[in-house]
Amino acid sequence: MKTLRIVLMVSALVVLLAAAASTPTGYAHAAPAQRAPYMAGEALIGAAHGARDTVSARAELAALAARYRYLDDVSVTVGSAPEGKEAVAYYTSGRIVIDSAHTVSVETILAHEVWHIIDWRDNGRLDWGEYLPPAETDMYLKR
Repeated sequence: MKTLRIVLMVSALVVLLAAAASTPTGYAHAAPAQRAPYMAGEALIGAAHGARDTVSARAELAALAARYRYLDDVSVTVGSAPEGKEAVAYYTSGRIVIDSAHTVSVETILAHEVWHIIDWRDNGRLDWGEYLPPAETDMYLKR
């Protein structure tokens, strides 16, 4: 019973965080997510999975921010990405949303999405499109 209560509280927190998120005009996104159908009883499992993804996403983002410039104030949440995408990078505000139904690892998603933010913050333009990361990443390392 205690485990169920914890899962429900985490689920409610994830829903509140997703609902509080605003949608800035500038964003980039990854490939569409293939949403797996699930039974109603599996919703609690999905909520626990989302909480675990949030923790691992924040840890991975912290590791990337320690390595690369322009990422110090970037945030990441797990919720609902628009248009069925795996994730979306709101590059103008430095916010990444990973869809809770993502099909690739959080690490793979962030390794792609942070480069949209670095691309924008480098010169105020998106120069690289979806060809991320760029060939030369060393110039963005923190020294």
